[in-house]
Amino acid sequence: MISTKLNRLSLRVRVFASALLTLMVFIPLTVVILEQAFNRSLTESMLQQLKIHSLSLISEFEFSEGQVAMPERLYNDEFNLPSSGLYGFIQLDKKVVWHSQSSIEWLPPAIFVAPEVGQESFTEETFANRPMFLYSYTAEFEYLNTYQAVTFYLFKDKQTFDREKQQFALTLWNWLSFVSLLLLIILIASLYAAIRPINTLNQQILLAQKGELARIDQDYPPELNILKNSINQLLDTEQQQRLRYKNSLSDLAHSLKTPLAVLMGNSALPKDAHEPLQQIDNQIQRQLKRAAAGHTGAFSQSVELRPIIKKLIGAMGKVYADKQLTIDLLSAKSVTLSGDETDIMEMLGNLIDNACKAACHQVKVSIHSTQTQLIICIEDDGIGIPKAQRAHLLQRGVRLDSYQEGQGIGLAVVNDLLSAYQGKMSIQDSPLGGAAISLTFDNK
Repeated sequence: MISTKLNRLSLRVRVFASALLTLMVFIPLTVVILEQAFNRSLTESMLQQLKIHSLSLISEFEFSEGQVAMPERLYNDEFNLPSSGLYGFIQLDKKVVWHSQSSIEWLPPAIFVAPEVGQESFTEETFANRPMFLYSYTAEFEYLNTYQAVTFYLFKDKQTFDREKQQFALTLWNWLSFVSLLLLIILIASLYAAIRPINTLNQQILLAQKGELARIDQDYPPELNILKNSINQLLDTEQQQRLRYKNSLSDLAHSLKTPLAVLMGNSALPKDAHEPLQQIDNQIQRQLKRAAAGHTGAFSQSVELRPIIKKLIGAMGKVYADKQLTIDLLSAKSVTLSGDETDIMEMLGNLIDNACKAACHQVKVSIHSTQTQLIICIEDDGIGIPKAQRAHLLQRGVRLDSYQEGQGIGLAVVNDLLSAYQGKMSIQDSPLGGAAISLTFDNK
């Protein structure tokens, strides 16, 4: 089921979705990797700074007369300024024996376990809700003819460190968002350029399908040339086949028409044989017309409907001049139908002729076209067609003799041709008072 839904997606949507998914995975992953690398680098830099600060304390530490001696003012000014963010402590025998001037306003925390002599420790701790780095190092000094372990503790406020991390993350996101937008624009432009030949080919196929184009003549990339040549070959084959069918059917019609005419003109022929022969002639004409229409392919020529209907209306006006009918054509725009002009004239001619036979004063022909359907409706103000007989009348080969003379034959011919064009016919009541017969075709 998922595979079926994916197959319905266009190539443009598939490629764009794949690229967008790649960016959605790549950008956050890149941010995480770069942030981790930056944080490790920044943390390592902090460790090296605290080592240097520790060495400065060690270099200035000494015992004098059995007491810890430290300069009143240290070389590193951060130790001399209150609340500078860098705090130093010296522990001897598990007691704090010295602290820097910077820690005057900050109570010293409980001393942690000191590392072994010559070892160091670097951790992140929280004191009084303040995140800090803690670096400690234990060194030995000569004291009273022996060696005494002295531990140096350095606390560094993490606020500056965290601000740098946040600033880096913000800058990183901003730049990567900009790069992502730029890549997305380039991707859309590249996608449009790649899909454009396919769209052009699709448009030409639609024009050929509507009969507005005989061959596909545009230049395409090598990948599409094979498809282009195959479609052109199909168009040529379909056109030649249609021509052969028409020629064959025309020859067949002429070969059957002559013997029938001879038989029907034979004076020695019994009178009761004329009607069966006439029925045979009508059936041959219907079946030939049906076969010819049945070979109307998807690439038929596009036929303009308004000129055909106007021509038919003009002819019917002369034929039924004695009835003084008003025959109107309602169509707001130019409408075309893919098919054979003769077939279309046969269908519409039969229906308009039937409407004129049934009408008292008025016949109306209207055309409605949407994106999906084309509807041609022929209405009259006659007696109409009884509802009980409409479904029966639409069956192939059925004649409704009780309705106007010739109506059944005309509708049967229309029904056969309409079936070949995959159209539908319906019969309704017309607002004019008579019947409204509608032909519905799919717009391709």
